[in-house]
Amino acid sequence: MPVGPRHPAHSGPAARARRAPAAAVAAMLAAVSLTAAPAHSAATDAAAAASGTAELQLAPAGTSPGALARLEARAASLARQYRGQLVQLTDAEKAAQAAAATVARLRRELGQVHADLARLAAASYMGGWQDPVVAMVGNGDPQRILEDNATIAYLARQHAAQQQELARYLAAVQRAGQAARAKIAGLRRLIEELGSQRHRVAALLARFHPQSPLIGDTITPRMRQVKDAIDRRFGPFSAIGCYRAENGGEHPLGRACDFMLSTGGVLPTAAGVRRGYNIAAWAQANASRLGIMYIIYRQRMWDIRMASSGWVPMADRGSITANHFDHVHISVF
Repeated sequence: MPVGPRHPAHSGPAARARRAPAAAVAAMLAAVSLTAAPAHSAATDAAAAASGTAELQLAPAGTSPGALARLEARAASLARQYRGQLVQLTDAEKAAQAAAATVARLRRELGQVHADLARLAAASYMGGWQDPVVAMVGNGDPQRILEDNATIAYLARQHAAQQQELARYLAAVQRAGQAARAKIAGLRRLIEELGSQRHRVAALLARFHPQSPLIGDTITPRMRQVKDAIDRRFGPFSAIGCYRAENGGEHPLGRACDFMLSTGGVLPTAAGVRRGYNIAAWAQANASRLGIMYIIYRQRMWDIRMASSGWVPMADRGSITANHFDHVHISVF
């Protein structure tokens, strides 16, 4: 930035006041040199330490794509070993994926804010705006001095707004990172818990050999036995929905039925809710005899492969039916 020779007359309070906007641009350049650096560079760490501010961790430990991919591979292996969908594991995996995606998105947006701030500082520098006092001495044009002063003040305001946006993104990345670490830690704990009891589950699975739907029929013999037993004991139902073509889950495999307590996606009556609880309790009590794998009712699930966990709350899936408030879902081995 062009400057003129310093003169004693230019160092008084009035001159310092006139130079304030130029100082703001200098501060802008210094700030960008700190915030635009890579998040994990030694220079950034040193600058943060020198300024007394804590450097935020923008790539929290355990949220790397590689770490999550390894957990996903272990989850897929467990699902194969346990011979059926592990809904609790699937939900935990989706939550971890969503949390990691949020961190990645915010980091991309943070990078854009960094770039905008750097461009603003570069424009201030490359524009060659002069110190008002130097301009006064150099050309004596009061109008030019006022224009330059207003431009520098505008850039300083823009810089302040960008710094505030940067601070918001840094805080958002920190919150998202904490959430992602918690979700991934939860997924890791669940995988370890499932892995620790694989011998018990293997013995359980040995009692129930895999079954395939018969040609012309859409559910397995085991599922039909469970369906008929529940229908005789608790029916009639407004509907029993078993096979349906979809991606994932037990329905397309003929190993799941939904015992509807109401229709049209509305909540069942109080009597219907009690009947649902009775069905769920009966299925749980007879699971080891009939080969029932898991039960879902009113946004909670019980899985015989994780029986020690009891009835586990499930994530909100957005509707009465999706959250199993209007039916009891039963899957078999």
